[in-house]
Amino acid sequence: MLAPATAATLADRYGWKPVFYVPPTRHVDPLMMQLQGATGGTVPNFTIKVKSALTKTTYIVNSVGSDPHKKGSTTVQYVPLALRVHFSDGTVLDPTKPGCNDTQSVVKRFYNSPLFNNVPLTSNGVNVGTTQVIDGFQRAEYWKYTKGSNYHLLLSPSVKKPIVVDITAPSGSLLVAGGCSGNNHDLGIINPNAWDSIVIGLANKYAKTTQLPLAMAYNVVLGYSSSQCCIIGYHSGYSRSGGTQTYAVGAYTDPGIFSPGVQDIHAWTHEIGEWANDPFVNNATPAWGHVGQVSGCQNNFEVGDPLTGTPFIVNYKGFTYHPQELAFISWFYRTSTDWGTGGKYSFEGTFTSTQPLCT
Repeated sequence: MLAPATAATLADRYGWKPVFYVPPTRHVDPLMMQLQGATGGTVPNFTIKVKSALTKTTYIVNSVGSDPHKKGSTTVQYVPLALRVHFSDGTVLDPTKPGCNDTQSVVKRFYNSPLFNNVPLTSNGVNVGTTQVIDGFQRAEYWKYTKGSNYHLLLSPSVKKPIVVDITAPSGSLLVAGGCSGNNHDLGIINPNAWDSIVIGLANKYAKTTQLPLAMAYNVVLGYSSSQCCIIGYHSGYSRSGGTQTYAVGAYTDPGIFSPGVQDIHAWTHEIGEWANDPFVNNATPAWGHVGQVSGCQNNFEVGDPLTGTPFIVNYKGFTYHPQELAFISWFYRTSTDWGTGGKYSFEGTFTSTQPLCT
């Protein structure tokens, strides 16, 4: 199973591939979401109709925030959770301590990152403002409507300091113990279903349905065995008392575990971006695929999946972050007019055209 010792990354050594998945929402009625958003039952959201030039079909798209056509601004509170995971051999993957070869704690690097703080952002040669990364993406993908406006989707913490929670790794969890050098790292692998049960319990305890709980762990990924690895993030939603709870899960990973750039906030750009665009996991699209992490065809509005593993660079307060490139709404729906910046179909211009219908 092991690759030669000269393997470039830990993932190369074990034949792993970093992927994301989308658990279906549970007991959620998509038709109720806009009403709940307006009455405090879930995150604020809007609905628009998008006609695909490819299929000539009109799709209903439900996303977080304000309708870009109306140029409003929305702030959503996030609940900053940091999960400190204890394994049976005594190893603790602790985000309150610095990551490999770093000087600041993972918690500080993550929650003080450009995901939650303003940085100058350019998309395809267009200045989209000094703002948070996901807001910059939302402005860029709807640039036809948001340029020159005060349209924003901003994230604000629900508490002053991240909530650190001690978690015992569920039975059957695996630990790859490698220390911290080159492609050697401590990495925890936990069953996705067991992890999701833990996260839902934390969401119920610490979050309101109008808030977005973020369950961040350090070098903890999800898988069913050492040969079925590695899910590095997901988002979903479920019905609970008071409305519908959306949430997101992800790993802050050291460099050297996966391919260059799949580190620090990479997984989280993917998941918060997808939460913003498809919070209730119910937005259908014309079929697309054979790109990014998708070997076949998909028909959902998951802005990260087509570009999994494609990073870009944002420097902030002396640290180099690696967000993930994300695809615009115009790429998925093959709109007759490109809505995004610079005549492109993704934030960094990786996609310069759309696809035919995937088969």
